[in-house]
Amino acid sequence: MNKNGQLLRTALSSYSFLENEVWEEFEHFFIEKSIAKNEMIWENGEVCKHLVFIVKGAVRSFSMAHGNELTNNFYFDSDLFYDDYSFISQKPCFNNYQTLEDTDLLLIPRSALYLMFNKYKSFERLGRIVVECRYIELYESMTRKSNQSAGENYRYLMEHAKKVIQRVPLKMVASYLNITPEHLSRIRKSYASPRAKIA
Repeated sequence: MNKNGQLLRTALSSYSFLENEVWEEFEHFFIEKSIAKNEMIWENGEVCKHLVFIVKGAVRSFSMAHGNELTNNFYFDSDLFYDDYSFISQKPCFNNYQTLEDTDLLLIPRSALYLMFNKYKSFERLGRIVVECRYIELYESMTRKSNQSAGENYRYLMEHAKKVIQRVPLKMVASYLNITPEHLSRIRKSYASPRAKIA
């Protein structure tokens, strides 16, 4: 097993156990790929045909509305992601996926995943648990963003998602919080002051 495959196995082991023989068959399908900063992995209108594991780097997903970019999510080292709708339906993506840094990836073809699901019960169980956990994370993120103020959401990033603050341009952080860069600047100043209220 190469180093990148071991990183993926470590990430997946937190969800469920896979027998060595199942893993050895699975890793034959891995495709290693390096993508330069600001390049697209998928664009609106393309079909998502791979599960992606980030070995090293950063990716954001965003959509377009009235000529503006609306950032939906960020992915970093050891994260797994795909475009949920497109991957499952095999219809075109509505979102775009762009690297924020030079990024190294492991790609796993959708066809290989479904082959493994059908062949091994333990692999099917792993896939189900990963999807369930991903749904919970996305639901909690959407609920938090819609029910909390921008200041509260920024505080959450500071406390639980520091990679976003440290590695993402501020204008994209503002887009993710659905506020202007100027509003984000005010929040950051407020956060730096222990006596100020974050709005």
